[in-house]
Amino acid sequence: MIILENIDSNLQTFDVAHHTQASTPFSIFGIMDRARRRKFGQNFLDVETATAIAGDLPAEADEFVLEIGPGHGALTEHLLNRGLELTAVEIDEQCVEVLKEKFKDYKNFNIVNIDFLKFDLQAFLDAHEKPWVTGNLPYNVSTAIIAGLMPRLHLTKGFMGMVQLEVAERICAAPCSSNYGSLSVLVSAFANTQILRKIGPEHFTPKPNVDSATMLLTPREDAIQAPDGFFDFVRTAFTQKRKTLANSFGRNYDKKKIQATIELLDWPTTIRAEELSPEQFLNFYKAFMQ
Repeated sequence: MIILENIDSNLQTFDVAHHTQASTPFSIFGIMDRARRRKFGQNFLDVETATAIAGDLPAEADEFVLEIGPGHGALTEHLLNRGLELTAVEIDEQCVEVLKEKFKDYKNFNIVNIDFLKFDLQAFLDAHEKPWVTGNLPYNVSTAIIAGLMPRLHLTKGFMGMVQLEVAERICAAPCSSNYGSLSVLVSAFANTQILRKIGPEHFTPKPNVDSATMLLTPREDAIQAPDGFFDFVRTAFTQKRKTLANSFGRNYDKKKIQATIELLDWPTTIRAEELSPEQFLNFYKAFMQ
């Protein structure tokens, strides 16, 4: 996404990592080259919405913040001005140089030039007590980022950031809803989930073909301690979610044993994966593995 400020000679335009974190050359008027904007799927987000998103992060001054994909620092500036100790992880070398110059006078700013999926998150968490994690995540890797963060969410205050609305709805879905799936189970096993804002295409120029949303994910005090293989088991259960649970595993697991486990738990034979909470899935997996 791009923040588009006053259209005059002092125009400032900031990439905040919508769809991609690609390099973003600017004209003398501060507007990204249109060919590259089309190539990387960039859209301009209005300033009022960007300010509101930054204000939704429930962090206190002097707390640590890890920002994923800051682009040209639209959210970063708001967070730094709140006195937060911010480390930004940015893949684009050109964006890194822009950020270094823009925030050179901020002692509470640090930046790492690396793909976040290759970033040593555990080392950062070891060195920074209970940071917040934030960012407007590139849509093509947002689920991978969220999935990788979940097992370590208890080491943070939580995550607040933007993803495609469809992804946010899947992450925050409850059992027996149409959006509920393996991603819902994975995230809700570790986090309390909440969609904060739905952001329609009218807040962007040009208008994208999808809606966006910000969400808040905070660590569960009773997070599920998942054994090895559990989430692969859950993922398989949802590969054919319209089928009954007994028929949804295909050839990956012993069907007779699946049926026997359902009977052991005294569940109806018609039960489907979308009806099970993370806790019920865990009970099912443990019973199956015995």
